[in-house]
Amino acid sequence: MFKKTLIHTLLLLLIQTMLLSSTTVGHISHTNNDETTKEQNIYSIEIHKYFSTPKIKNNSKMAEYINVHLKEANFFLMKPGKPILPFFSKTFELPFGTKILDTQCILCSDNKEIRVSKKVVPAAKPIICSDEKQKTCLHTTINPELYNNNNNLYPDRWYSIKLGSGLNRNNKHVLFVTINMYPIRYDPLNDEIFYVNSIKVKLTYKTPDTTMFSGTADYDLLIIAYPTYASFLRPLVHHKNSYGIHTKLVTLKEIYDGTYFPSQGRDKPEQIKYFIKDAIENWEIKYVMLVGNFRKIPVRYSHLETDKGNFYEELEFISDLYYADIYDPNGNFSTWDSDNDSIFAEWPWPESQPMEDMIDLYPDVYVGRLACQNVFEVIAITQKIIDYEKNTKGSTWYNTMIVCGGDTFDKAWEGGTDYNEGEVANEKALEYMQGFTPVRLWASLGNLTRDNISSTLNNGAGFIYFAGHGNPRMWATHKNGDYKNWTEGWRNREILQLKNHHKYPILMVGGCHNSQFDVTPLNLIKDPKKSWIFSTWVPECWSWVFVKKTNGGAIASIGSTGYGGVNIGDFNDNGIPDCIEGADGWFETEFFRLYAQENIDILGETYGQIVTEYVQNFSCYSNRYDCKIVETHALLGDPSLKIGGYLDHKKNIFERKKAPFFVNHKSTFFRLYKNVPAMHSPATYDISCTHPPYAPCMPPL
Repeated sequence: MFKKTLIHTLLLLLIQTMLLSSTTVGHISHTNNDETTKEQNIYSIEIHKYFSTPKIKNNSKMAEYINVHLKEANFFLMKPGKPILPFFSKTFELPFGTKILDTQCILCSDNKEIRVSKKVVPAAKPIICSDEKQKTCLHTTINPELYNNNNNLYPDRWYSIKLGSGLNRNNKHVLFVTINMYPIRYDPLNDEIFYVNSIKVKLTYKTPDTTMFSGTADYDLLIIAYPTYASFLRPLVHHKNSYGIHTKLVTLKEIYDGTYFPSQGRDKPEQIKYFIKDAIENWEIKYVMLVGNFRKIPVRYSHLETDKGNFYEELEFISDLYYADIYDPNGNFSTWDSDNDSIFAEWPWPESQPMEDMIDLYPDVYVGRLACQNVFEVIAITQKIIDYEKNTKGSTWYNTMIVCGGDTFDKAWEGGTDYNEGEVANEKALEYMQGFTPVRLWASLGNLTRDNISSTLNNGAGFIYFAGHGNPRMWATHKNGDYKNWTEGWRNREILQLKNHHKYPILMVGGCHNSQFDVTPLNLIKDPKKSWIFSTWVPECWSWVFVKKTNGGAIASIGSTGYGGVNIGDFNDNGIPDCIEGADGWFETEFFRLYAQENIDILGETYGQIVTEYVQNFSCYSNRYDCKIVETHALLGDPSLKIGGYLDHKKNIFERKKAPFFVNHKSTFFRLYKNVPAMHSPATYDISCTHPPYAPCMPPL
């Protein structure tokens, strides 16, 4: 009897708790409006969210400011110079080609007011990862246009809607609809905070009658190659096909000549992009591998400016996201030049200037580049990919993760905190990667040396994450309290000496310009001073040297082609370092969360979903610093790569004959061994050249 009474009491308490908590839980519904609209494919989404009273507290580090917190919020508005305010965001997926017909916002409670005696703390600018550039930056500055303007509420309305076309987690083309609710608005001039306890947003939309996609997935992977490289890529095509990744190899000449689809576009990058669009709609490809450096496969430069254009600023940078962002929110071709002035991804300075070219930013296909400048690099990386996917699974070395970091920025800029930003980001990544053996090479531990990085890497690792400063020639950071001096830099020359053969990690790097793959010694002639200071005179960038390295290095890299950006301090005063709540730190660590916790184990999908989530969760259309984070990152590697390799490595497909024969190709002699195929597989050839000593796989010449 006592047990029954206890159970009944617990059930009543549980029901009571649920009823009480329901006052802060939102309601979401999808409905047809009525029978008439149902026939017209017209539907609606309604989201009703309840909010508690905001909490106001003094900033624990800066006494002149206050912070506002809200239990139900899942993000903060963090636009430089503007008040940091909490908000709620929810993203929906609708069929690709859906049209939004109407949006309505209903405040389901009275508008309430709180008078405050201090200003709400403004957000700081992300710190540019450049020692010289930091000297000119004021990181926490109130925006006078907002704080001194009479009757100017921020944000300017109670909600906003963000639209974009892209690939979802199931690799389906959808329209992403992100609804942001701002239950707290602030009048900085009159020191008043206004809030509501309930917001309802209703969105009415019409789905398309048909789809533009063929419905038959002929290919998964499209390889776009510089013509000379094509024959050297055929073993990779065969390898991919053997693992169920249906692959199509196309040369630039075939694209320009209209071999498969009519060629269109104002210049070569746009012709390539239009070809990718045709391949999506006719072949339903998911991955695009560009094989060639910036001279072989054309690049598109973004013209997003984050400064007035002085010596240490860049007014343009490479963005391979251009080739991934095929559609705009309406399902049309995304030119990245909405004003049609042939200046792409234009966002001019000053900071108050809005985005000039309206771009979508969501990836519609997963793009990676093998930035090969010659056939030797094509041969080497082809063999590395095949080796990695066949032989990595089950290897004990793979279960190691190496992290390298230190104190990226001086505490003088942090607003009262003293975080070692690189080490904080490293630790967040390790937190996600449960089951991996961590190796921490940190400035604070005194073990961040060239010898330690080399010896640790030579033992093999599944992942390595550098978080600090960089340029195309090296990576380095600082010890806490010693911002005038650098740790030992990890340079291109050390990478070329690695001996981690068959033990290739995936490389994530936080630092400026480590992945700037348009470098060349010719820059010394064009601009001697600037190219020397920024190390753009090197033959190839740091991240690509890692990937192209024979008998060692990395299997792929993710890094920045331009200036990176890192949030510092804890300006929202929530106890979490801002360096992992946005900008590079969030972007980089999210990769490890998606892989380890969401089980996304195809490299391009993991990388592409970081971009998608960043665009959804941050203000990429109104905050140029957030926009640059997604535009400047690049994947140098195979986007279809199976992270950790395949379970079945198919050891018995080939039996080798030992008699070699020789081929002369452009004054280089190659030694070939013919493989006798088993199980009716096609014949392939192994190759080695007399100088330098490569031993990868290739087809007959």
